[in-house]
Amino acid sequence: MFVAHLPAAYLAVRAIRPDASRTVMAAILAGSVLPDLDLLWFYLVDARQHHHHDYLTHKPLVWALLALAGWARGSAIAVGVAAGALLHMMLDSIAGQITWGWPFTTWAATLVVVPATRDWWVASFLLHWTFAVEIAICTAASVVWFVSGKRI
Repeated sequence: MFVAHLPAAYLAVRAIRPDASRTVMAAILAGSVLPDLDLLWFYLVDARQHHHHDYLTHKPLVWALLALAGWARGSAIAVGVAAGALLHMMLDSIAGQITWGWPFTTWAATLVVVPATRDWWVASFLLHWTFAVEIAICTAASVVWFVSGKRI
């Protein structure tokens, strides 16, 4: 998933908890993009040697433990960040490999395989039907945002 993590998190909060505070909304939105901060490491340090889904930021157990710790401490912010990150993992599982059973297994499955139809791998993703789903999510989030009158 390229562009729909943030809009999907916004839609999820509006659907599940429309009365969420700005703080909770901000925590979930932040969590929905935090796992991709590993792209800085991927490009600047690791020289693209390992897929960024192999880093700790893309391990669901890490975020589940944060959610558990946040819940135990009564921190809505920690739980929100973790929830956003776990939503990120679910969305990445559509066309990417996430190791949901890590550290017990390295097995990962992809729901949809995006074939390399172009020389530049990004173009293959942008021209695949799954990107239309991302555009639909972004459009839906925009409509909800404009219609609701609730601003973040």
